[in-house]
Parts: sequence; C-alpha cells; structure tokens
Amino acid sequence: MKIKELLAALVGLAAAVGAIYYFYRFVTFNDAAGGHSFGWIALGLAAVAFVCGLIYFLGHVNQEEEIHITQ
Repeated sequence: MKIKELLAALVGLAAAVGAIYYFYRFVTFNDAAGGHSFGWIALGLAAVAFVCGLIYFLGHVNQEEEIHITQ
C-alpha cells in the first residue's frame, strides 16, 4: 500500500466519523436560532471524506498485476 493511499484512507475515515458526529449534533440541537454551523461542518467533512475516498479508490485504476509466462 502506498503512503498516499494510507493517508487518504486515514483522513477519509476521520472525516467520515467527524461528519457523522457533527450531523448528529446538528439534528439534535435544541435551540431554534442556532446549530446551522454544525450542519455546515458536517457537510464539509463529508465532502473531505468523499474526496479522500475518490483518491483511494481511483489510485487502484489501471494497476495491472504482472502475470509471468511460467505461471
């Protein structure tokens, strides 16, 4: 595993956990006047998690395993 893929996976997982936490805070916020910042933070962290997922999964495209003739 390359360092770029490992970093993308770790940052993506951390951002996904943060997005879930802040979305929960946004949904369960009691005051009617506030709490929108939790929603924006959750949306931003979800976008970061999505981009990290793209970096991780698109890094595997066009990487062929070498198959030797003797196998």
